Amino acid sequence: MRASTRLSTLFAVACAALLCAGSAIAQVDVDGRDLKAGQFAWLPGADAGSGGPVTMLVNLQDQRGYLYRDGRRIAVTTVSTGRHGHDTPTGVFPILGKERMHYSKKYENAPMPWAQRFTEWGHALHAGNVRPFPASHGCVRLPAEFAHQLFSLMQPGDLVVIVQDDTPRSLAISLAVAGMDPSTALSVGVTEPLPQIVFIQPGQQTAPATEIATGSVTAF
Repeated sequence: MRASTRLSTLFAVACAALLCAGSAIAQVDVDGRDLKAGQFAWLPGADAGSGGPVTMLVNLQDQRGYLYRDGRRIAVTTVSTGRHGHDTPTGVFPILGKERMHYSKKYENAPMPWAQRFTEWGHALHAGNVRPFPASHGCVRLPAEFAHQLFSLMQPGDLVVIVQDDTPRSLAISLAVAGMDPSTALSVGVTEPLPQIVFIQPGQQTAPATEIATGSVTAF
C-alpha cells in the first residue's frame, strides 16, 4: 500500500512538472525582450534542425541578435554593437574566417574569443563584454557561452545580416546595400514581399513623387 501511494505521488509530481514545462515553452520570449545584457536563449526545437546553414540577424536598434536555420528562429541573444563613431555596418555579410582566439591588430591587441570575421576591415562576431547599449569598436559582441556555441554552428559562407531595426524596409535596405536578392530574406523567416529600394545618388534626377510616396526610394 505504501509503495502504491509512493508511485501515485511520483506520478503526480511528474505530471505537474510536464505541465509546468509545457507552460514555460508556451511563454518563451522569442523576441528576447526580457533578456538582460549578457543573456541569451535557445528556443524550443533548436536542436531539431536539418543541420543546414544558419543565418545571424543583428538588430542595431534593439541590440539583439537572432539565429535562424531554414527560415526558423532558433536562438535569441543580447549583443553590443559599435558605438557612435565606430558604427557596425549594415548589410549582408558572409563569414570570411574563424579563430578560437583572435587579437585585434587595430585596437591594442584586444582579445576576441570565438571570433567569426564578416568584413575585410575586421568586423567580427565574438565573445565580449555585452552592455545594454552599443559599446564596441564596430564588432558584434556576444555573451561568451553563446559565442562559443555559435562558433561551432556557423561555417564560412554562412550569412550575417545587420539591420538598423526590425522593419521590412530596414531589411530591404540591408539587402540592397549588399546587392543581395530579396529571396535572401527567406533565411531570416521573412515571407512577405519586401519594399523595392532604389538608391539615388546626389545630383541624380529626383524620382517621381508617386514613387517616393510609396516609400520605395531611399535617397543617399
